[in-house]
Amino acid sequence: MNGCYNRINAHVVDIVDLHIFGKSSAMNAYISEEKRRLGISTSAFEVSFFALHDAWRGTPRIMIACDKMSSLPKLVGIGGLHHEVAHTVLHGSPEYYLFAVPIFVLKLETDGVISRQIMGDLLYLTSVAVKDYEVTRLLYGKGFARDQVAYNRYFLKPSEEDQEAWKIAEGSKTARILVLVSLLKTAFCAAPLLEDQRYGTEMSRSIYKSMSYLPADLSTRLLKILGLSSMFGESTQRNMDLLMEKIVDDLILGNIA
Repeated sequence: MNGCYNRINAHVVDIVDLHIFGKSSAMNAYISEEKRRLGISTSAFEVSFFALHDAWRGTPRIMIACDKMSSLPKLVGIGGLHHEVAHTVLHGSPEYYLFAVPIFVLKLETDGVISRQIMGDLLYLTSVAVKDYEVTRLLYGKGFARDQVAYNRYFLKPSEEDQEAWKIAEGSKTARILVLVSLLKTAFCAAPLLEDQRYGTEMSRSIYKSMSYLPADLSTRLLKILGLSSMFGESTQRNMDLLMEKIVDDLILGNIA
């Protein structure tokens, strides 16, 4: 972690709280209790990784579950730690967890197109997609290519749970939209690596394979949305608004039957 901070030259980070848990169950229980105390609502799409970052108490903190980390290939674990370090640099204050909901999304709820719960899930998934993109962009720009390729390639592999979730979601347009946006979340994290001369083709294949169980027209649509990342700037809120608008136009209001 210190090596990553030094290479990033992150003087903006003065203090980081590091929590190390022997078991992921203990980490998850701690996070649940923290959310209860702070009154933080939980998205149905939050996933417990081996390492997490937040800044709900005003100071960036990283949490690590040793049992999960020890089960991963070493380079994947290192890439994940670097990923969380970059989050503390870019998103180390509560403002990056309290985003304004765009007016065009609020109108969808008012018009009865989506529920408040779905709106919250979409906002969460979009915020993670954008923040993870920004993290990989920073790390790649500082020379962290090999570990970030390993990290993203590992989590892009479609699991049986992913494929089962899609089968279950096929009966509901709302459920399909949420599953599709969750796939975008993973793809956007890997997107900055597509420009690398050595690893770009490999990452492109990995992103494509992560969507391989979808109908061809939907995977093509997601890949087109992924191209929006070329328009991302330095404002996380603006990047979120751009992506949310594209999701609304191409998935929510578009025909994905």
